[in-house]
Amino acid sequence: MKLELDPSDYGKCPTYNDWLDESYENESEPLNILGFQPRPSFVLFKLSPDTYQAAFADYLSERQDELKRLVFDEFPAPIAHYFYRFERGYENELQRLHFLRDTWESIVDVLHAIAIAECRFRNIRLADPIKCQHVLTDSVAQRLQNIELILNCAQTQQINLGVATIVTTQTIQIMRVLNQSRNGFSHSAAQSEMQARLWISECYEDVMNVLDDLRALANINVMRYTGQVDASTLRCEVFRGHAFTKTIMSIPLTPDQIRDSASYLKQGQLIVACVGVVLSLRPLMYFREDATGHTTKLCMFRKSRGDAPNRRLEFEVLGEAVRHEEDRVLFQAELSEIRSLFGLGPD
Repeated sequence: MKLELDPSDYGKCPTYNDWLDESYENESEPLNILGFQPRPSFVLFKLSPDTYQAAFADYLSERQDELKRLVFDEFPAPIAHYFYRFERGYENELQRLHFLRDTWESIVDVLHAIAIAECRFRNIRLADPIKCQHVLTDSVAQRLQNIELILNCAQTQQINLGVATIVTTQTIQIMRVLNQSRNGFSHSAAQSEMQARLWISECYEDVMNVLDDLRALANINVMRYTGQVDASTLRCEVFRGHAFTKTIMSIPLTPDQIRDSASYLKQGQLIVACVGVVLSLRPLMYFREDATGHTTKLCMFRKSRGDAPNRRLEFEVLGEAVRHEEDRVLFQAELSEIRSLFGLGPD
């Protein structure tokens, strides 16, 4: 979103040039001069650089609106829900600020859960870059660092991670700077409406830039496994977009996906279809059904509590200012799998 145009460099923003070309062709016939078909954007750049640069504001506005719709409708539910509330469902500036913070935390939660899930799936050893106790962390900064270390570790081992097509180390660096700003308002005294508005103005563009970099999140599906239609088709509740409407879909998988992820295809599993593979998000993401079974809410891991034999995992329920606890035994298989990545015994 943030881009300074250099009038001497036509290639500064290829997507802007594509937008100009498409806008022209939607209103007119393709530019054709005696069989020569120059790009309209290049003609504008050469003949009227001031117009070329002035139109950039319209391009940014249209692209930003398109990005918002994409996040609202296609991003994983935790990000989509809080971002929608930030844009359209707030009552005052302070509440809006909190929704911006929740959007940010949800971005980190989802990326971290996917990164750890893929390490489990590919059995990537993590003992050198990360400590096991840092996986179950309530620190946003630590989760960001975990993602970066996993990306670097995979690159060193020449392993092509699916999560690396969603987020890059360069984007992680931007996210780290933004997280420092988030820490500022999260840990400061209660803000006034004016202070909240100021914080939003300082962080908003950076959050939009991060969401723009993470457009690939629109291509993944976070799902609760409920059964199978047949040997190659799952029946799943899909958590996509900002609404909490219960959505059950049939999800076709390839024979390889069925084989490789067979251990995850069981009741109670929260899975994600990500870049051709199916991963288990437990225990970093889970779900809670209401008493009637009509509504399912995603839950994001927050912290471990208690000592054996009464150990619990605490989750934050999406869209609710409440915490929810589950017996750690429920996630023993997943926790043991995570521990094995660090050369440790079962949980």
